[in-house]
Amino acid sequence: MKVLLTGHQGYIGSVMAPMLQAAGHDVTGLDSHLFERCTFGDEEVAIGGLRMDLRDVQPEHLEGFDAVIHLAAISNDPVGDLNPAGTYEINHAASVRLAEAAKQAGVGRFLFSSSCSLYGAAGTAILDEDAAFNPVTPYGTSKVWVERDVAALADDDFCPTYLRNATAYGASPRLRADVVVNNLVGFALTTGEVLLQSDGTPWRPLVHVSDIARAFLAVLAAPREVVHNQAFNVGASTENYQIREIAEIVEAAVPGSVIRFADEAGPDLRSYRVDCGKLAAALPAFKPQWTVARGVEQLVDAYRRHGLTEQEFTGPRFLRIKYIRKLMAEGRVGDDLRWLADPPVAAEPVAAERVAAEPVRVAPAVAAGDGAEAQPARQPCRFCGAPLEQTMVDLGMSPLCESYLTAAELDRMEPFYPLCVYVCGSCFLVQLQQYVSAEDIFTEYAYFSSYSDSWVDHARRYADQMIERLDLGPRSLVVELASNDGYLLQHFVQRGVPSLGIEPAANVAAAAVERGVPTRVEFFGEQSAGQLLAEEGAADLIAANNVLAQVPDLNDFVAGIKVLLAPGGVATVEFPHLGRLIEGNQFDTIYHEHFSYFSLYTTERVFGAHGMTIFDVDQLPTHGGSLRVYARHAEDEAKPVTERVEALRRQELDDGVNRLDYYRSFGQQVISTKHRLLEFLIAAKAEGRSIAGYGAPGKGNTLLNYCGIRTDFLDYTVDRNPYKQGRYLPGTHIPILHPDRLRETRPDYVLILPWNLADEIMRQLAFVREWGGRFVVPIPKVQVVS
Repeated sequence: MKVLLTGHQGYIGSVMAPMLQAAGHDVTGLDSHLFERCTFGDEEVAIGGLRMDLRDVQPEHLEGFDAVIHLAAISNDPVGDLNPAGTYEINHAASVRLAEAAKQAGVGRFLFSSSCSLYGAAGTAILDEDAAFNPVTPYGTSKVWVERDVAALADDDFCPTYLRNATAYGASPRLRADVVVNNLVGFALTTGEVLLQSDGTPWRPLVHVSDIARAFLAVLAAPREVVHNQAFNVGASTENYQIREIAEIVEAAVPGSVIRFADEAGPDLRSYRVDCGKLAAALPAFKPQWTVARGVEQLVDAYRRHGLTEQEFTGPRFLRIKYIRKLMAEGRVGDDLRWLADPPVAAEPVAAERVAAEPVRVAPAVAAGDGAEAQPARQPCRFCGAPLEQTMVDLGMSPLCESYLTAAELDRMEPFYPLCVYVCGSCFLVQLQQYVSAEDIFTEYAYFSSYSDSWVDHARRYADQMIERLDLGPRSLVVELASNDGYLLQHFVQRGVPSLGIEPAANVAAAAVERGVPTRVEFFGEQSAGQLLAEEGAADLIAANNVLAQVPDLNDFVAGIKVLLAPGGVATVEFPHLGRLIEGNQFDTIYHEHFSYFSLYTTERVFGAHGMTIFDVDQLPTHGGSLRVYARHAEDEAKPVTERVEALRRQELDDGVNRLDYYRSFGQQVISTKHRLLEFLIAAKAEGRSIAGYGAPGKGNTLLNYCGIRTDFLDYTVDRNPYKQGRYLPGTHIPILHPDRLRETRPDYVLILPWNLADEIMRQLAFVREWGGRFVVPIPKVQVVS
């Protein structure tokens, strides 16, 4: 067969290519040559090929091939930390496009290098190909998505097969030191220690790199009907080991070495055993030739013949993440993992500092007992599908924060739901469970943006900035998602820029129409985006202010942005910054209507998974500290990623947003704030002081319900929004009155519930000082302002 082998210069590809040639196949490689200098041992067999990025492959590049073997990928290590969207952009989106191009070019066979890591956190069960997926890393998630999307392409002329490789080991011309067996052997030889970073209990299926190549050869030779659209676990059912068993094999093979557990060693959620019987039954000619014990002996011999040193083994040549960082530091590779200068043509000696003796990995998961309390997950992560087990903070039971009550409803049963915040151990999206549908929450809504003067002014400045930056005019189209009462789009309409609002709450949308802002009453997603595209055309600017958090189906929403955005268009998304929420103790911004809470790190992953790139970011003071991210199509390279994005990404990683430790202390901060606020209120009431509230925002309802503050502490609250006046706060049943009530009752203290607008509110209520009244700002800590 004429075979195109992607990733032919990688760890597996450099072993597979000569085996394919020896079997009589005409082999052409395709590789970006990122790791061309990362050689080990004897010179590899030269394979002709295409030197290009996987993301650039077109159908014409694949014409004439009988089969594509697709190995190229960002491996399961922290390369994703350098470009968080890269794993999904390359491993998922580009892989699916490759399959589509192969089908269009008439390629009959498509062999995809999947991974058993898609089983993820599976415990001790032995899993066959029908087992449920439970990935805990972006790498594993991307494999799930590719199998799903490529399966939809299968037909009588296009035969995909998915080979789910066990964890690879063994010598290769492109050695990797970040896979467990290779890593443990290398450190045993060069340091005398077999250093374990976990407690040694997790299970891993293991397979020699040469046996992986043999499996692909067997599938390539198999009758089409045997492998058509089939998945196979690749390895041997007898080759499932616990990490400590591997360490014992290595210790026995390297005289004088000793096993040592790192001080921080703990449990690892990634644990799975696999059954490889399906492959053995379907292709009886394929028989694995290697065991771990034999592979360790091979590695010991190869490392000794090479004269491997600790400095060399822990340097960039054999650790992919370090080598990428080296290329970036030299200005040869950009943060999108594309070459900025010509690729190298020869090997070079390299060195660097020592690393830990277990595989480096993205998104390490921490099990119960590791610090963060493990809770049973009701629903998986709404972005990556990983199980939700880590609690960030538990705010008890609370009603929906925008469900304001009429007097007639006070004696009726009021539903309360858990307000427990989880953090995904894979993608680090902070999120709530969904208890109520978006339709129930947002079909009629009590929040009207125009009642905040500062927010309307913020919207006006944004409109002026976007019109100038994007050169918007009468031929442009601006679409706002969750456009509320027209507070933002009115500024575009006044400047003659065609605009369209998408707002699910009919009562709020009616106010926008009265302002002259065309508005469609509907929820936004991929399907509705397709309809909008057909009826209205592509949007030059899509604005989504403070809506991303309120979307239960996150992937559908972002996929819709991708569909509706013009090829050269820009989408801006504003949301409260998770970093400021934690730093500023802003727990009251957590409520059921806000399903998710975002860092830049996770936002890049979400948009990258849908073929979009975050290329710029503004840090804003709104809502206690927000981000405005600017997104483009990934293929729109006319808008380079700015230093602002890179700087904030570095800052977040330095803070630890990709480590569960970062989220652990927040719950105790919240409890301390509750105690301090109640101490103040109890003391004030004991002195006979009167206390009123200002505002009836969603965040205020979280604060009041969590702290148990009712009319025994707060006589009433006032709000400028007529929709809320005459109603009662959910849960606490505190009455909402017109602001004039403050002049009538002259309270001693005014508790400002929308604390993010405290300066604006204190200016509006300056008259309170006439009778000696004072203001109380509860967040980030209780502050009394005279």
